[in-house]
Amino acid sequence: MKKMTNDYFLKFCDIVERSMPDPSQFDNCRKDMIDASFDDRNEVFVYTDTSHNMEVLKLDEYTKEFEKRRRNEIPNLKEHQPSAVDAVCVSKDNEWFLIEFKNEPIKNILKSTPKKMLSSVWLIAYLYSTLSEQISDEKDILKFARENITFITVVSSEKNENLEETIGATWEKDGPFYTPLKFMKYKGYYFKDVYVLTEKGLRFFIESFE
Repeated sequence: MKKMTNDYFLKFCDIVERSMPDPSQFDNCRKDMIDASFDDRNEVFVYTDTSHNMEVLKLDEYTKEFEKRRRNEIPNLKEHQPSAVDAVCVSKDNEWFLIEFKNEPIKNILKSTPKKMLSSVWLIAYLYSTLSEQISDEKDILKFARENITFITVVSSEKNENLEETIGATWEKDGPFYTPLKFMKYKGYYFKDVYVLTEKGLRFFIESFE
């Protein structure tokens, strides 16, 4: 398994650990790509390639604790609870990739995914700001996101056989990538890029990641 040892990823790990009400739970956040792809509802893994796997940060454990705290403090604002993507990875060049796994057809995710996109960026900014840390020299988080954060939705190839040729089963650094029309408005405004891969394409992403 590919280990993430660059300073940017390790700093984010430190930020999350320090932010958790119970830091001993941090190990539940540090996962690999296969673990992060687990579909709780159907109890299957979207990604299963053990020969191409990498370390990621899964923020579910943090958001669970955050939700408990907020629910106790402001019980009527449950809809404001944050949600987070399944996997976060940060490259040696401080390029961020937020990865969400969906074990369903693309047409079923077009409404729910944008909320996860924006909430994840908000959560990352929140984590850094509460500890008076900076994610980079750029203080404008939206500008940083436009220049450095990519949102990837990884869908099951079995559930999207009719679109597999369009989506592509490979990944190259400069694309081209498949971006659903309803996601286009987030590209270049909230994120550097927004696109969809199958689990087959994710294999090449992991292979190329530094």
